[in-house]
Amino acid sequence: MKKYKGILTLLLVIIFASCGGAKYNYNFEKGKNIDFNDGKWILNEPYTNYKNNNAYTFAKNEFEDILGDSLFELIELRKTKMISSQLPLNPSKEQLKEIQEFSNCDFLINIESNILKNEMGSMAHTTNVGKVTKYNEASTTIRIYDLNSLEIISNATSIGEVKVTKTSEDTGFFETFEFTATGMTLAINSIKKLIRKYDKYQKK
Repeated sequence: MKKYKGILTLLLVIIFASCGGAKYNYNFEKGKNIDFNDGKWILNEPYTNYKNNNAYTFAKNEFEDILGDSLFELIELRKTKMISSQLPLNPSKEQLKEIQEFSNCDFLINIESNILKNEMGSMAHTTNVGKVTKYNEASTTIRIYDLNSLEIISNATSIGEVKVTKTSEDTGFFETFEFTATGMTLAINSIKKLIRKYDKYQKK
């Protein structure tokens, strides 16, 4: 029993440490206080530089908490309407007009999520000589378009970063090895956290 408790304790330490001291910064270039109370909203398939279905799943779940039945998925719209599987990331006014006509929706939510650096993976360790600083970093940008006015009404970015410095003088297990948030974890969390900022600042 003590053996299993020890293993469980170690797993919990790893799980909690996996946050890896990640820091997130947010910038609302436009449209911090959005009114989500009216209209029909399309969630576009996210644009990413990594392969992970969780990007869409997390985005859908978070926006559903805000929009409820007013959120429409492309996969559902495509059952009855001629819409592509992924709408343009930076649509022109002509494209926005076409999307509105085909979907009969009012707003389009576009998400771009990228892993910028993944120098450590999930663990940082000491260097043999001198000092080394490594980074994991990811960003998410959300743009919301009004399909009726054909204008962008919100443009916001979240950047998650982990910075770890190790030297050859670090000793002991937790100094030699340090669990960190991977670039993938930062990317997914930056999606979730940015959408929650929208929820926090939305017009009630």
